[in-house]
Amino acid sequence: MQAKKELFDKYNDQDIQKFTLTNDNGVSISVISLGATWQAFNFPDKNGKTANVLLSQASSKEIMANQYFCQAIGRTAGRITNGTFSIKGTEYHVDQNEGNTTLHGGPHGFNTQVWNGSIEDNKIVLEKHIDSSEDSFPGNIDVKITWTLDDDNTATVTYSAKSDADTLFNPTQHAYFNLSDANNVYGQSLTIDADNYLELNKDKTPSGKMISVAGSAYDFRSGQNIKNGIDDMKASVGHTYDEVYVINDHKAENPIATLSDPDSGRQVSIFSNRNALVVFTPDDLDGVKFERGAGVPHMGIATEAQTLPDTPNHKGFGNIVLPAGEEKSYSISYKAEF
Repeated sequence: MQAKKELFDKYNDQDIQKFTLTNDNGVSISVISLGATWQAFNFPDKNGKTANVLLSQASSKEIMANQYFCQAIGRTAGRITNGTFSIKGTEYHVDQNEGNTTLHGGPHGFNTQVWNGSIEDNKIVLEKHIDSSEDSFPGNIDVKITWTLDDDNTATVTYSAKSDADTLFNPTQHAYFNLSDANNVYGQSLTIDADNYLELNKDKTPSGKMISVAGSAYDFRSGQNIKNGIDDMKASVGHTYDEVYVINDHKAENPIATLSDPDSGRQVSIFSNRNALVVFTPDDLDGVKFERGAGVPHMGIATEAQTLPDTPNHKGFGNIVLPAGEEKSYSISYKAEF
């Protein structure tokens, strides 16, 4: 394993560092300290041509102008209805940044922070102390994000946190993939271990109802070509994917989702022990500059493993409370095959 630290660029007069791990197979991951952004996942296709399969941006300025691309998300992934929730009978109101909704941790979430980074024992370690006054959530929180890469070509990110007051903790990585050399994901296929998805309100917050995927464009249980799915979604519901899948109970060794590209032979399997996967196929990427070129509709597909969003406001969605003084950790793994 090789590990490297280098200067990525500067943002607001702060040095932004880039950390890279490369395994014995030549597979590598890179993470930058701004927004704890997963900047690269490099691995070969079936012909040995190595490429970055993430929708990455070349500068901190681009990253901050176009939020969430491959960034760390927290304290809470997804949307909180009216920015309001209760913990042990106490109601809290946090800053809203999408109409009346708090999205992805609000206006000062993990993605906006410059993290303290280092390489320790061939691991990328990013740490940050965030005051309650800074992001409006209860509790001052200490967060550690650790990235590893093994010689089985699996990249794993682990989020750990400890707070001095009861708070919420439901982090994810907003990874956007394109496994091909094309400027869209139309030739790629996705499999998701989910029998149900969440019904969403007009503001994309959950209604609380789970709906069967059977017989619909939402069904990825046996694998589906993404272009066919997008076409079916547009015809049936009038939009592309921005959906929350309810992951079935499964063994830890089984992936919750697999993205594959028949042309390149590349595949990424996603492993998580939490109960949700958000899938997003954006069609409004005009004006966004990526390392692979100017943004076009469906240039990538986002996959965000997490606990079901808006959890405190819905019975049966799970528990994302981080009790005062306790440490919680969540991991997501991405296995590259080629």
